[in-house]
Amino acid sequence: MVDRVHLDVLHAHLTALHQLLDQLAESARPPHPAAGRHLATAHARLWQATAEVHSAFHLLPASTSDASECHPERLPEGPPVLTICQRHLAAGHIVRRKTTPTDLNRTHTTACVR
Repeated sequence: MVDRVHLDVLHAHLTALHQLLDQLAESARPPHPAAGRHLATAHARLWQATAEVHSAFHLLPASTSDASECHPERLPEGPPVLTICQRHLAAGHIVRRKTTPTDLNRTHTTACVR
């Protein structure tokens, strides 16, 4: 069963992968322009997936089964709901600096030639 904890972990992984792809794009330029376009498309789609997971997180109800044991005020990073939002906002700032809305809405098709 998918719950907020699983979506939070998935969001953390997607955000980390997005940052890794970002660092790769900055440090190494592919020798072929088409390869760079494919990486840019992967970057945009990864952000779209991250945004959808964040939205799904907020649609699920908070777990009440262990609410009595949960003390978010004791967590140094704050309550879990704020952690995913803080992570998402931080990643969103980077995306907005490097990506246009057109890039995020563009559909990409590939004809695989082998």
